[in-house]
Amino acid sequence: MNRAVRLLFAAVAVFMASCGGGEKTTFQMKDVEFTLAGPLYEGANPVQYTVNVDLKAILGDKYTEGVKISGATLKSATLKAGDSANFDGVSSFVLSLASDNKDLNMKELAVLNPVKAGASSVLLSPSTEATAGEFFGEKQFYIVVDAALAKDLDADLVFKGDFEFELTYK
Repeated sequence: MNRAVRLLFAAVAVFMASCGGGEKTTFQMKDVEFTLAGPLYEGANPVQYTVNVDLKAILGDKYTEGVKISGATLKSATLKAGDSANFDGVSSFVLSLASDNKDLNMKELAVLNPVKAGASSVLLSPSTEATAGEFFGEKQFYIVVDAALAKDLDADLVFKGDFEFELTYK
């Protein structure tokens, strides 16, 4: 019986090692620009940015032929208002990823609700459960930021985003 338990433990350990693991790296995107063209209306106002997936550029010197991203987690997301502006009138932000692949559903990765009045830079709260590895397996995907407005706005809303992902690759 003791031998059977040890064999079972060894089999589970081998299975776990083959399923998980891989090397980890950080992928940062800085000063990604978003423009919501006015007039904007109270409620949800989404804007997107196209990310072209180039594993050579993403992994740098860690890239080898045949490498694949097996996991991705958003570690931080910061949004910064344009020059001398702030996020007054914005009540919340939601950051999601989307793809042209109809089999890959849009995934919410971070949120901030409420946005403090007068804030010119905000840090969104990343989901501790949402993963995004499948998006890095596509040729491109979209970062979608939904700015919920408390009231109508005639002007454009321009802001930049800094995003940091922890990637696992094999």
